[in-house]
Amino acid sequence: MIAKVASALFLLLIGAPAWAANPAHLEQLRRTGNCPNCDLSYAHLRGRNLQGADLRGANLNAANLRGANLSGGNLSGAILNNADLTGANLTNANLTAASLLITRLDRAILVGTQLKDAVLGGRDRLARVQTLRNATLPNGQKALFLEEPPRRR
Repeated sequence: MIAKVASALFLLLIGAPAWAANPAHLEQLRRTGNCPNCDLSYAHLRGRNLQGADLRGANLNAANLRGANLSGGNLSGAILNNADLTGANLTNANLTAASLLITRLDRAILVGTQLKDAVLGGRDRLARVQTLRNATLPNGQKALFLEEPPRRR
């Protein structure tokens, strides 16, 4: 398992500059709100309303989804390695078998999010997620913690 993660991270780091979002796929997402199996790597989707979007199997490697609304979206099997989901709303989103290696999830909302068989690792900061209420974790268990602990003043 560690060898797979290390290999994935190595490929992610050496191949990153060569990848870029497919302009036709970005246009499809803009027009329809759906783009299964699309190449949206490095896409700038900050703050976008992608509620209910079908992004099954999409390549969102290093995409900027900071503050995006992905609630109710289907991202099963999507590649979100090195993506920025800071403050994103993933309420009731399906991330089953998604890859979230080195993914930023600071202050993300994962209420009811399905993460079964998802791959998390590196800088994912799952502990900094704002809400995991009723989320299904990668091992199939329900999250036992609710909200981010209050900050000390």
